[in-house]
Amino acid sequence: MLEFLRTTISAMVAIRSLTGQETALADYIEARLRGLGLAAQRDDQDNLWVDVGPDGDAAQRLHVNAHMDTVTPGPGWETDPFTPVCKGDRLVGLGTSDCKSGLAAMLWLAPRVRPKVPVRFSFTVSEEGHVPHRENGSRRMAAAGGRWAITCEPSCSVDGPGISLGTQGHAKATVRFAGTAAHSSRPDLGDNAILAAARFCADLAALQAGYPEQRFHGDAVARAAVAPTMIEGGRLVNVIPDACEVRVSRRLAPGESAATFDAELRRLLEGTRATHEIQCDGPCAMVDLDGALFAAAREAVSAVAGRERCLFQRGRTDAVIFAGAGMDTITIGPGQAGRSHTANEYVVLPVAADCVRVLERVINALS
Repeated sequence: MLEFLRTTISAMVAIRSLTGQETALADYIEARLRGLGLAAQRDDQDNLWVDVGPDGDAAQRLHVNAHMDTVTPGPGWETDPFTPVCKGDRLVGLGTSDCKSGLAAMLWLAPRVRPKVPVRFSFTVSEEGHVPHRENGSRRMAAAGGRWAITCEPSCSVDGPGISLGTQGHAKATVRFAGTAAHSSRPDLGDNAILAAARFCADLAALQAGYPEQRFHGDAVARAAVAPTMIEGGRLVNVIPDACEVRVSRRLAPGESAATFDAELRRLLEGTRATHEIQCDGPCAMVDLDGALFAAAREAVSAVAGRERCLFQRGRTDAVIFAGAGMDTITIGPGQAGRSHTANEYVVLPVAADCVRVLERVINALS
C-alpha cells in the first residue's frame, strides 16, 4: 500500500489542478478507476463518482468524498510545489495533504472494500474556491441522497491517524459603509466611511476575543472565529471617503448559524450608515456522538492505531454540505491536520497507510 500511495499521490501532485483546472486530474482518476474495473461516471463539470457495494435504497448510502482542486501555491516553498519530493517518510508537494492523499486513499479503497451498504466514492471539483460556470461538486453528490458521509480531508498527525468529529461552517459578509465626501483639508465637513469601517474592525477584534471554547469528546475543541479579511474604500488621496467596503469571515461553531452572525453584525452596526449581506453554505457539521458512524470510527482508529485520537476542524470542509442534506458526517483523511494551504505541504506516508486501514474498517462496518 505504501508504494501505491507514494506513486499515486506523486502522480497527482504533478498534475496541476487549481480550482477550475481539474480536467486533467479528472482524466487521470477516471482512467485509474476504469483500469481497476470500476464503472466510473463523470458529469459536465468533471465530477467523478463510482458506486460500489450492494444495490439498495439511496437513503441508506454512504458517501466517501474528496476534492480534486488545490489552492494556488503561496510564498515560502523550498521546492517546486508541483514536483513531489520524498524526505524520509514525508512526501512534499502541493495538495499532498489537502486533498490528493485523500483521493489516493479512495482509489485504493474503491475496488477493495466489502461494504454492507451502498457506497459512493466521489471525486469533486471547486471545493477550494469559486470559478464562473462551476459549482462545488459536493452539492451534486449530496443531492443524490444518503445516510452517512465521510470527507477525506486531513485528520492525521505526524504520530498517527485521527478522526475529526466536525468542521466549522463558514459565513461571509460584505459590509458597506456610507459616508459624506469632503475635501481632505476639511475632514470636519465630511463623514469618513473608512473611519467608520475602522471602528467596526476594532469591534470585530473584541468580538473575536470573547468567543469561548467548546469541548467535546476527548481532545476535540471548537471555537468560533471572526475577522475582517478584505477592505476597500476611498477615491482620491485628497477626498474624504464617502464609501468603504469590508469583507468579514465568520467561522461557525456548533449551535451557530448564519442567523447568529447576522445578529452580531446588526448589533455592531447599530447607529451606523452601513448595510450588510451574508453568504453561507451551511452551519457547522458535527458527527452524531451516539450514532453508528462515530462508533465505527472509534473502533477502527483504536484497532489500527492502538489509541483513540479525536479532533475538531476549525476550517470549513464539504462535510457541511453533506450535513446540510441531512447526513451524519465525519472526517477521516490521510493528510496532516493543520497543514492545509501552507508552504512545503506534506503527507506522512506510513500514517497515511494507517488512515486508509481506518477508512476500510469504517466503510465495511456500517450496516
